[in-house]
Amino acid sequence: QSSKATPLGSVAKFAQKGKRTQKKDLGGLLMTYKGVYVASVAMGANYAQCVKALQEAEAHDGPSVVICYAPCIEHRTKTGLSNMGNDMKAAVECGYWPLYRYDPNRVKLGEPPFQLDYK
Repeated sequence: QSSKATPLGSVAKFAQKGKRTQKKDLGGLLMTYKGVYVASVAMGANYAQCVKALQEAEAHDGPSVVICYAPCIEHRTKTGLSNMGNDMKAAVECGYWPLYRYDPNRVKLGEPPFQLDYK
């Protein structure tokens, strides 16, 4: 299976020759719209950042999108699902999954709307 979220060069069940196009940056696309709160989280990597992003998204007066990292269940058949938090942490630490919050209301306070929480 290959989708718009599949990284370049990935080999999947129905894309065994590897994906040939770049992965779409959903968060980056959403940040181009006016008034949209956007966050990227991975609960297993940083629980506090995840909760803060969800609270800010709920409090935002307008559309909010929180993009959550969730490892594939098929990658955990040998070591068990209890290790998925470690997968999330590894994805964040290597830079594959950045943790950020984009709050357009921060501009009114004279602050930058984009906050990079980790890599």
